[in-house]
Amino acid sequence: MRHTLLSLLGWSAMAALGFAQAPPPDSSTSVDHKSSTAEGGADRVFNVNSDSMDMDNGTMQWKGKTFNLGSSRAMRARFERYLASPTSSGDVKKYTEIMTQIEKLLAPNAISEANYYANQQQAFNLLFQAAEYEIDGNNSLTIASQVKKIWTMRSELRQIEITKNQLETLRKSQEGLIINRADRIEEANDERSQAPTGKGKNPLAKSASGTTELGYKVKDEARTQAEIIAKNAEMMALGLKAQIEFQSQMVGFLLARRYRHCTVATAFYRVLFKGSNQSIKVGAKEVKEFFPVSDFVPTLESIDTLAREAMNDVTTGMRTVDDMVKQGEMYGAFERLQETYFLGEFEPIVMAYEQSKKREMLELWRDLRELQRLGDEHDLGNVEGYVNKVRGRARDFPGASILSKVNNAINAANMSLLSAKQAALTGDTAKAEFALERATKIWPQNPAVKEFANQVVSRQDKLSQMVPEFDRIVSESKWREIFNKKLEFALALAQDKERSEKLRQIINRVGELDANIQKASVLASQNNPYLAWDVIVEANRTESDDLVLAKTRSDIAPLVADYAKLIAQAEKLEKEGSEAAALTAWLSAQDLNPASPACGTAVKRLAVLVAQNAPAKVVATTPAPPSAPAADEVPVPPRR
Repeated sequence: MRHTLLSLLGWSAMAALGFAQAPPPDSSTSVDHKSSTAEGGADRVFNVNSDSMDMDNGTMQWKGKTFNLGSSRAMRARFERYLASPTSSGDVKKYTEIMTQIEKLLAPNAISEANYYANQQQAFNLLFQAAEYEIDGNNSLTIASQVKKIWTMRSELRQIEITKNQLETLRKSQEGLIINRADRIEEANDERSQAPTGKGKNPLAKSASGTTELGYKVKDEARTQAEIIAKNAEMMALGLKAQIEFQSQMVGFLLARRYRHCTVATAFYRVLFKGSNQSIKVGAKEVKEFFPVSDFVPTLESIDTLAREAMNDVTTGMRTVDDMVKQGEMYGAFERLQETYFLGEFEPIVMAYEQSKKREMLELWRDLRELQRLGDEHDLGNVEGYVNKVRGRARDFPGASILSKVNNAINAANMSLLSAKQAALTGDTAKAEFALERATKIWPQNPAVKEFANQVVSRQDKLSQMVPEFDRIVSESKWREIFNKKLEFALALAQDKERSEKLRQIINRVGELDANIQKASVLASQNNPYLAWDVIVEANRTESDDLVLAKTRSDIAPLVADYAKLIAQAEKLEKEGSEAAALTAWLSAQDLNPASPACGTAVKRLAVLVAQNAPAKVVATTPAPPSAPAADEVPVPPRR
């Protein structure tokens, strides 16, 4: 096998393009395959406390790097399928041993000049054995394909190297021929220039002999040189393609969380390519995101270190799960299993977890999902029951904090509902709707919300009957009746601007009337019945149909019979055109009630009319009372 591989390799080309040569015999002790950059950043990066899961966004964060695991629905479905599925078939321990053996065969301390090719071939053959296990998912075949492709590329490079060597031999031959021919032409020209010139001979006749042929030879040599350069470029392209494809596969394994396949791929890469070509060209940005170091340079060892650290975290996580199960902390074990699963779902230790324990976790998962559904739907009334059910499966479940939040939410919903009821009673429909909406958002299934809604509907039906009743009473001008039902009408007409304005005017009108009635009652009680009567008479001009006013008038009328009679007589005389007689009657009424604004106004008005008509009429009057009119008033005839 060793001689077969040697025959396929052109060592000068392999070294130039980054393919590794067989190491020296002491390489098992002298080769340092670790990266100082990776070692320096590892201690600062690997902080287990930074791990986190975001089930809503379908992401997992590990070592500062966010893995996109798909939609939240897909994540939950995949995890539930893992809990419900039986343990992977096949000997997981045997599979792990095969993968470990591959790494050992390709380890730097195991590779020497003597076994360089044999170990590669043996590790290559083991890949096909590993692919037979279900847990492998045929990813070992992908690595085998990459290795085989590298070997095929080496064969192609060997053929290109042979062709290039042949072209180089031809070029050297052409170069020697050009030099010889140029020397001969130069010698011939020298001889010709020294020879005597004969009669009739042209001294320049043979000066260009052989120059044309030399030009063609130079062109042939340049063409050969161009072909050599093209072959060199083809070799470089093949070498770069081999590196890029292999590195792409390694980074792909890491990001897909196929850590064991990633370490095996890096082991093959380390052997197939020399040390100066082990910096990462593909996926360097993704790898750098794992290391918060500004001047960090991703290398092969960076990927290998990350993969191994992830494998260690997965192993530690599964041990923690087992220990918590033994301690009866099922909820904590469930959380650790979920985190560990999404970090290393393809690791043998995860896929081989006991089915009975997974089934127990599955029942807990379903109860938690139902509890989450109740929370999402704000079904606060049923949360407590499921919290107790989950507690029965996992005594470490933090149900107290959940129940505390549920009770707070119930109280908030009831307070909002109470606010809605108060706003509805005061007619503030907008505030009532807002408070009811808030109460419904907090607890949609609140039975008190349904009860309140029924009350509102019933009240709304009643209020809808108030509108035609309001129109009827308005048409009958029964303002007092509307005033007595003002609260009911206000609720019913809250959205009707025109009727609400009319209601406001009626309430103000009746309110002003009641104020006058109250004023008259107070004056009567203070032994001023005449002033009280003036107030009643003035109010009666516009509100003659009001029953309360009529009753108050009837109560005060006996106290002011003479005064009322004089006023009635004065108004009648004024209507008949007897201004002087009317003036006399008003003056008599004023004698009884000197402070009456109505008498004072009437006396002033009639005094002016009587003064204007005095020359043309003789007015029979009674003698004037002792009190004379004010200086600024118009004089009136003396009373008889």
